[in-house]
Amino acid sequence: MDRRAVYGPRDGIVLSQQSQHRSDEILDGDIDEVLQAKRADGKFWRNLREQDLPIRVQQILHQIGFYGVYRCGRIQYDCHLITALVERWRSETHSFHFRVGEATITLQDVQVIWGLPIDGEPVSGTDLERTSVQWQEYCMQYIGFAPEDGALKGSRLQVKAIIEHISHVHITPDTPHLTVVQYARAVALLLLGGTMCPDSSGNLVSLLYLAKLEDIVAARNYSWGSAVLAFLYRELCNASEKGKAVIGGALQFGPGHASFHFVPDLVLHVYIWAQIDNNRVLPGAYGAMWNCEHTFTGQCEQLSGSLEIY
Repeated sequence: MDRRAVYGPRDGIVLSQQSQHRSDEILDGDIDEVLQAKRADGKFWRNLREQDLPIRVQQILHQIGFYGVYRCGRIQYDCHLITALVERWRSETHSFHFRVGEATITLQDVQVIWGLPIDGEPVSGTDLERTSVQWQEYCMQYIGFAPEDGALKGSRLQVKAIIEHISHVHITPDTPHLTVVQYARAVALLLLGGTMCPDSSGNLVSLLYLAKLEDIVAARNYSWGSAVLAFLYRELCNASEKGKAVIGGALQFGPGHASFHFVPDLVLHVYIWAQIDNNRVLPGAYGAMWNCEHTFTGQCEQLSGSLEIY
């Protein structure tokens, strides 16, 4: 029997791109290709473990709409789980195809988990032609430092250059407001390029995002949640093609969405009960409730006496 008749699409009219899909390689016996999730936020979050962001910076992040992303912190990825999900992602329908039906990631997921605004102006723009000197002047004006030539790759900036800059800036109650705003823009840029919309480079962030952060007050008027979801859809579609080895985007929404709907109720209830973030200074997002270290076995043993099993 032809394996494609068993594992392939039942109807090729809708899922017409099967020949270019990575699942087609599985049918040929190539099942060991694990996607590498690229992100550029590791050092940033490690630095935050030693010293939290100043409250004045947190307030600006809350004003922009990024405070929920910051409070949720860095989520660990399981590349095997991500690969398994991408193998079930179809660009024709923008949904995961499971045996129990279709599932996808929605704007509501992005809004509830990260608290990002989903209404407002689209996050769009044009890739500007600027020299290295012009980009350095632009960075000096809006994030408070001029990166070296080697840190710039066209309109993209190395993440480590931003991290090194903010690590040497100390915000106090007496720090000028302009410096605090520049610091907050740099952090917002790290969140955008490292966590919310990381590309497959793994160490660069686009300076084009800065155009939407020039006016801190107006930045809240953009639909950041829509931009994050669109970026993730694009990365899922690209990674689902044959021969792809890396994937970017906010990948926590893929495994998170699938787990939320398909994990048995008992496990879900233990997970929600076990992890609560009690360190919020400002109103955050629901995703921050899961932002703490724990061992699943230990939590199950601790809560076994207080859970009613059906």
